Amino acid sequence: MLKPFLIAASLCLLPAAAMAQDSHGHDHTAKGPHGGIVKEVGGQDAELVVGDGTVTLYLLDGKTGAVAPVDGAQASVLFTQGAARKGTLVLQAAGDKLEGKGAVPDGADIVVSLRTKAGKSGQAKFELGGHGH
Repeated sequence: MLKPFLIAASLCLLPAAAMAQDSHGHDHTAKGPHGGIVKEVGGQDAELVVGDGTVTLYLLDGKTGAVAPVDGAQASVLFTQGAARKGTLVLQAAGDKLEGKGAVPDGADIVVSLRTKAGKSGQAKFELGGHGH
């Protein structure tokens, strides 16, 4: 129970690092097999799917694009709007994905924090519309 709390706490302390990676050279069209946005997080390809009160993260094989096992992985999300933090959500393993129940604030972007089974960790910002362009 302590590990999800630590992941959520790290999101509150380190979102600037993930936000700094985005210099507006991002690709809004990168789609995964489930229709979500694909980015690399901690050396792992990840697809973020948001819908109807659920945030889902699929881990993908970097070579084939197939869904990879989530065994031993931990993830949480931070909802942001500009520099403002709008909340956090811990994602739990649910079959072949990591999932959390909760509404995404209107206009928010998501910073994902992931720790893989191999111990690699990282963050990435998934832009959902929390900025104008």
